[in-house]
Amino acid sequence: MPETDHSAPAAHEPATGTRLAHLAVAALVAAQLTTGSIMSSPMEGGGGGDVWFLAHRLVGLGAVGAVALLWWAALVRPGRRAVSPGALFPWFSAGRRAALRADALRAARKLRAARLPQAADTGAALAPAVHGLGLLVVAAVALTGALGWFGGLEALLALHSALVTVLWAYLGGHVGVALIHELSGEGRLGYMFLARARARQGSIR
Repeated sequence: MPETDHSAPAAHEPATGTRLAHLAVAALVAAQLTTGSIMSSPMEGGGGGDVWFLAHRLVGLGAVGAVALLWWAALVRPGRRAVSPGALFPWFSAGRRAALRADALRAARKLRAARLPQAADTGAALAPAVHGLGLLVVAAVALTGALGWFGGLEALLALHSALVTVLWAYLGGHVGVALIHELSGEGRLGYMFLARARARQGSIR
């Protein structure tokens, strides 16, 4: 019996605000993870921490702003053809959960057949849901860090450190999959950040 596809992937185009916010968050999170890996904080070495800790605190404020901008772009001004908020957080809709399962099964079948899932295989539900999880993780890391250091809620700093480990794992998978799509010829990185690449792919459709 032929396979029935109940969730045909939709063509989503990231809005300008989303692309800019995504780029800002990517750059600032990379800086935060780097400085966080080499800094000496007051809890470790006493005093006020080293220069990398000071940079981590200052860049962290920028990261909070960039994350807020990304949430605003994703939820308030997503753009005419962008991913809907409901697709980013499908957990409260039976229909969206079913579409998510369909995408996951489609990708799993491709992998079992030693074939790489394409962006179109997961674009309807799985990819947006993964992006939604990333939004939650990045926001949690930024908020626990900011509230811990600047809000005086030092109990949150242990949670902040634990969430950083989760963020490392998420970014490793996210960047790895993006690079696989890029090397396979789909050009997803260019589509996200370069207008020329989006125009070229749009002319192919």
